[in-house]
Amino acid sequence: MNQNEKLLKEADRCVKCGICLPHCPTYTLTRDEGDSPRGRISLIQGIAGGALDSEQGKQHLDRCLGCLACQSACPSAVNYSQLIDGIRLKQRKPPLQRIVRQLITHAPYRRWSRIALWLYRFSGLRPLLRLLGSHRLRRLDALLPVPPRVGNWKHLYQPAAAHRGRVGLFTGCAGRLIDRSALDAAIAVLTHLGYAVVIPKNQGCCGAMHQHSGEPHKAEAMTLGNQQAFAEQNLEAIIYLASGCGAQLMQHPLAAPLFEISQFLNRCDWPDSAKLSPLDYAVSLHTPCTLRHQIKAADEPAELLRRIPGIRLTLLDQIQCCGAAGSYLQEQPDMADALANRAMQQVREQSPRILATSNSGCALQFASSIRQAGLPIRSMHPIELINESLNGGKQ
Repeated sequence: MNQNEKLLKEADRCVKCGICLPHCPTYTLTRDEGDSPRGRISLIQGIAGGALDSEQGKQHLDRCLGCLACQSACPSAVNYSQLIDGIRLKQRKPPLQRIVRQLITHAPYRRWSRIALWLYRFSGLRPLLRLLGSHRLRRLDALLPVPPRVGNWKHLYQPAAAHRGRVGLFTGCAGRLIDRSALDAAIAVLTHLGYAVVIPKNQGCCGAMHQHSGEPHKAEAMTLGNQQAFAEQNLEAIIYLASGCGAQLMQHPLAAPLFEISQFLNRCDWPDSAKLSPLDYAVSLHTPCTLRHQIKAADEPAELLRRIPGIRLTLLDQIQCCGAAGSYLQEQPDMADALANRAMQQVREQSPRILATSNSGCALQFASSIRQAGLPIRSMHPIELINESLNGGKQ
């Protein structure tokens, strides 16, 4: 069975009932059937069957976030992920987008990236490019964390308490730049609880951006690289922070059981010495689409954060999707901004001191929106709050 036949066989299982419609972020935003799951499935049927090849149809398919809220809601269990990834294999991105994606996923592992980032920040190049650069370049600049940092970790961090186990930490690619403080906090918390933390030097990108952009062979190569990196490390668990990476990693077996950081901390034994100090913070907790619909662990971060005495936790439960979705926030700027603006409405209503989220792209999206709005809100990963509490409330 060829690729078109596979797509048509799965697409034909969709009865176009419309139960998915209120769950789709793009459809609820535009009210355009082309931006709905059943509309996109109809387009996929037309393209795979050879009856359709329109630029308008491709635009609707490109505007899909891949959040899989529709797949969770579907009573027929149509594998929408297979359909949208499969059709994108037939519609590869332009060369410039592929080059940018390669740069994002490979540069954080290169020594020269730290030098380039330093030069960009301190040589005067940044204000010049902000003034003269294209809209996309200025947008990418606005998404950079403040301050951006790139660095390396040791291979092994010894436990600070009685030894309880040995775990691996997946750092991802852009996470080395975006999630540096969160990854450092994860190391601190895990070693505080008595775990040795291994960070393989030869791990790499999870491959999610390539998998969902029509380059599955590159994603498979990255999967193989990560499998080899974590093999023979004598690990009891492999832990990740970014749910977008976790959703990709869980599709392939690794050398040890895979856990999102909150999942792991909610299940492991904490030593008596691990005391959480009160934090008098109003915290709004965002649940990424990947954590809710693919990993099926939406309640884990809230369960973990509720351990902190004094914390005032509320859920951002009206947000369908923040509009990040990997490279989507750069490749579909208008739709990503519209979704971010809608998400920020509930953030403003709650007016928290901290906005916590468990995915790198979501954190970037919210942090950028918060800066642009001039709001006094910090965007953090939940593990950073746990680390702060373990440190007696010191940041």
